[in-house]
Amino acid sequence: MNQAYLRNILSAKFDFDIWKDLLEKIFPKVEIFTSVAKIADSHVKDGGHVGNIRLDDGHSLAIFRFEVTDNVQISRNRKSLRDIAAKYVDQGLIHGALVFYYSPNQDDYRLTFIAKQTYFNESGELVKKETAPKRYTFLLGKNEPCTTAASRLKELADKKTYGSIYLTDVTDAFSVERLNKEFFNGYKAQYKKFIDTLSDTKSHRDYVKKLLGRLVFLQFLQKKGWMGVPVSNTKWEGGDKKFLGNLVERHIDNDRLLSDVFEPLFFGILNTKPEDREALFISKKWDIQLLEEFRGIPYLNGGLFEADDVDKQPIDFPYDNFKDLMEFFSQYNFTIDENDPDDSEVGIDPEMLGHIFENLLEDNKDKGAFYTPKEIVQYMCRQSVIQYLKTHEPSDQYADAIEQLINDGVVSPILQSKSIATRFIQLLKEVKVCDPAIGSGAFPMGILYVLYHAIHHLHSHAEPHGNFDSTQTKRDIIQNNIFGVDIEQGAVDIARLRFWLALVVDAEEPQPLPNLDYKITCGNSQIYRYALDMPIADVFEEYNRVGKENARKEKTTWSKFTLEDYKKLIVGYTEEHTDKVGLRTKINDIKNCFKTTLAQGDIRQRQLAEQRVYEYEAIPLFGKRKAEEDPVGYATAKSKLNKLREKEHEILNNKKYEKSFEWRFEYPQLLDDKGAFIGFDIIIANPPYIKEGRMSKTFFEPYKDSPYYKGKMDIWYLFACNGLDLLNPNGVLCFIATNNWTTSFGASKLRDKVIKETRICNIVDFGAVMMFESASIQTMIMMFQKDKVTDDYTFDYRRLTAYKATEKEAIAILEPLYKTYGQAECYTPTIRRANFYDKNITFSQSSDILGVISSLSSVIYLNDKEIAQGIVFPQDTLNKKNQQKLGPQFEINQGIFVLTSAELETLALNQDELSLIKPYYTNENISRYGVQKGNKYWTIYTDSKYKNPNSLDCFPNIKRHLDRFVSVFTSDNKPYGLHRAREERFFVNNKVIAVRKCVGHPIFSYCDIECYLSQTFNMIQTDRVNLKYLTGLLNSKLIEFWLKNKGKMQGANYQLDKEPLQQIPIAVPSNDVQEIVAILVDMIILLNTTDERASELVQNSYISSELEKLIDGCIYEIYLPSEMAGMSVITVLRNYIKQKDSISIDDIWELYMKIDSTGIIESLNSLSLSSSETLRTIILS
Repeated sequence: MNQAYLRNILSAKFDFDIWKDLLEKIFPKVEIFTSVAKIADSHVKDGGHVGNIRLDDGHSLAIFRFEVTDNVQISRNRKSLRDIAAKYVDQGLIHGALVFYYSPNQDDYRLTFIAKQTYFNESGELVKKETAPKRYTFLLGKNEPCTTAASRLKELADKKTYGSIYLTDVTDAFSVERLNKEFFNGYKAQYKKFIDTLSDTKSHRDYVKKLLGRLVFLQFLQKKGWMGVPVSNTKWEGGDKKFLGNLVERHIDNDRLLSDVFEPLFFGILNTKPEDREALFISKKWDIQLLEEFRGIPYLNGGLFEADDVDKQPIDFPYDNFKDLMEFFSQYNFTIDENDPDDSEVGIDPEMLGHIFENLLEDNKDKGAFYTPKEIVQYMCRQSVIQYLKTHEPSDQYADAIEQLINDGVVSPILQSKSIATRFIQLLKEVKVCDPAIGSGAFPMGILYVLYHAIHHLHSHAEPHGNFDSTQTKRDIIQNNIFGVDIEQGAVDIARLRFWLALVVDAEEPQPLPNLDYKITCGNSQIYRYALDMPIADVFEEYNRVGKENARKEKTTWSKFTLEDYKKLIVGYTEEHTDKVGLRTKINDIKNCFKTTLAQGDIRQRQLAEQRVYEYEAIPLFGKRKAEEDPVGYATAKSKLNKLREKEHEILNNKKYEKSFEWRFEYPQLLDDKGAFIGFDIIIANPPYIKEGRMSKTFFEPYKDSPYYKGKMDIWYLFACNGLDLLNPNGVLCFIATNNWTTSFGASKLRDKVIKETRICNIVDFGAVMMFESASIQTMIMMFQKDKVTDDYTFDYRRLTAYKATEKEAIAILEPLYKTYGQAECYTPTIRRANFYDKNITFSQSSDILGVISSLSSVIYLNDKEIAQGIVFPQDTLNKKNQQKLGPQFEINQGIFVLTSAELETLALNQDELSLIKPYYTNENISRYGVQKGNKYWTIYTDSKYKNPNSLDCFPNIKRHLDRFVSVFTSDNKPYGLHRAREERFFVNNKVIAVRKCVGHPIFSYCDIECYLSQTFNMIQTDRVNLKYLTGLLNSKLIEFWLKNKGKMQGANYQLDKEPLQQIPIAVPSNDVQEIVAILVDMIILLNTTDERASELVQNSYISSELEKLIDGCIYEIYLPSEMAGMSVITVLRNYIKQKDSISIDDIWELYMKIDSTGIIESLNSLSLSSSETLRTIILS
């Protein structure tokens, strides 16, 4: 069976007799019933359960066939068809279904695969989850390409021939994700082909992206049947569904196809009313005969086909580029209805298109932007709207009904009365939602559909006899409810494109598309010149003053212009299609007046200063000018005016404000009658993630005067803080972002703002799972509501606890049955603001235990002077990026400040120079408890004294070495000083080393040698406690439990930064108890670092692990004596462990055997079964 044969079958009208034969060729065991088990449904004329398929893994698929009623349009109505057979999949014997939907009166039909939500875990085991079945659909028939369907079904047929077919194979055959990747790779290749004919500049890349975007939009439009509609048709239908491909074929070998054909199509047809087209064609000298070829194409406007500055470039492409592009497009089914997480058509939908375009944005990953999985988008949009509705209808009687309405589309009886349904519709129509980092528009589109479906469900109860206008409802939502900003024009273009497609999908006939210039806007949403509370009354006073003055000069009349007029202007522009240019010019004039007037500050003060200077400079009729009579006063007046002008010039011309976004100018709908900013109801986003570091310092320069800036911050913290300021008093902020903000040093201002100004509503922490395929970051969903009053409140907290989990397993935590999900912890922490202000935010079901641990009377906390990070190098060894800068004579990983012994030897240093060379240790040497002596590396140790260019003149060989690399150094102490050298005492004296990022367990290591380390380590030096005792304590199970619940975690990894180390309550028992633990640590270090065996009977590692249990027992006894049920580990050890000058390997075995004979280790092993819930929790965590 070849693919062409299959494609011919799939492209023909539906014939179940042919399909019976085909199914038997594809699947292992097919049983077709002699009679149909009929199923009644309002969308079905005839049909039901017609057979079963048995797969090689024992799973069964049911076969259903349904002839749909005449009013069901198969190519459009997948949502109304999807549940007819789905309920049968939930029976124990049926694991999935193949469903055919057809009509003898329609060319197209659907083949849908319905499956229970199942997935494979990391161990390869099939995990079953009882949720709503997922539906995946191929649209087939003569209007469809059927290429993907033929390819996938052939794969199944080949598996039958050469192997076995399992349920996972069928799922894969209907996979939308596979199609996404295939299409993206092909689309990117087509994009590259166009770029390769031009010079690779940003303006050319922007042009190609826009051109392909327009052509993709037209793929959807022709799918709708709106391209080349016959003149005889009374309705907008029946157009050529292969219009673009046929158009390219008709103009074969024309290498000016873009200029001669597509530009007239874009600008002269799609952007021009029919009655104006001929005149425009004549004025532009386009081929007038094209008007006949372009009959039956609608006027759309909206900005997509409006010529802009990018279009002014003199560009054309070879004919073959367009021919190949159309052939590529022809292989795919373009579906204009966006897929949702539970229902996907195996085709190119606008949501997937957004993903593709977003991947082509300029340096998107460098800007910290990542694509959000649709399940997460849907969850966040729904939860945000639910919280908004609950806030405005706070009565508990509505809570469940609101959740059912938004999550399940069910209108509960309590919402079904006309007055209640009308009230809720009004609330939905009034909500104001903004995404300040819109990307490809995923969240605004998600909000659009949440609002649209909720209004649709309520409509029949609010207006029982009224018709629901689908397209107008979407237009109203776009017009009134949704706002978005992005710094990338490309992202703005994508988002607008998706909104336009959302309107096209339901429209019965074409309408001009809304102008979205002042809805989805380009700008830097985190920078604005003027505070949100700056009075704006002067703006319209100045605008009217200038307007009157101009009217007087031109001898025209002037009508007073108010804030209300400006609001109407902005709102009206969305639907303006007659004089867009004129309206846009007026809006820009007013915006400029905003900028200049507010830049001038107090306009009366400015006018007074100008008047004073004028008075000094005025030439009187008699006598001298006042400036000559009072030069001091004149100089003072001039100086004051100049300062005001300089300030104005700085505000208006500072490059920092080049893309600044002035919320009140852009969105006056958010202002009250006096010009005060009301704020949004919902701000929702996946903001960019960029952490401040040496490589991103210049990126953060424009933000350093923000009150929310803090060193080592991530840019999304600024988005969150500014987002909270942009909310109205009850507004909701919902973000997905990195999960370490709760403990990160750079996030302290964000934490304090969240605790002080909001109520946490919801946190979903994905733990160790990377939810973005292109980013190695761990994330959480968080929702905060503006609220400075509520205290002692609880919220919904969920955290994925699995160390390894697939994306599907992680998303399961969002499901309604999440509380029964074994791989997550779910509970409701209590927030008392005073307990969290100016502290890390951590949540634990073991808060009582943590309280007991920290309440010990004899504890100390490490201070700033007792902890230091290791060296921060300008460049330890040469990385790939800098090697490319320096040239091929340099090698990647070549030593710069960190050298191997061989590299050090080649420098031929003299005795003085060797004084700057220090032993350097890496992770290879550092393990739990001890340091493996014998360094492989050396570091050139130069502190801030060496920032003088002549500072190494006395060390010529080192200078010569570093001078080779100095051009790539980024140190604060350039040219020769380390970026951060730290206090040298930490490297020279005894210390405890903490590995900053630890997998599985925290790692603390005692070190009594000269040991220089990098920033991947922290060092602890204190004389307040025995350092070896401290090493044992920090490696103990109890402190591991503390760090896991109160420290800083990156998923399953421990982040041992300064802050969490300073928060550990360090018990200080008597010196003899400290000495007991210290001796145990000595023994563990010896066992782990020697090649000698303590005993021939067991490995050293076994004895070491037993001694660790004794340390754990001592620490339990120190912190939790009442939980030990009379067991005293310390008393037993006092009888056997005595202080010695040195311990031999033989001593250890003998001592271990004596201690073991007491039964104390066996007792410690049984603590996990102890009656003490506290100890069980710590040990089993």
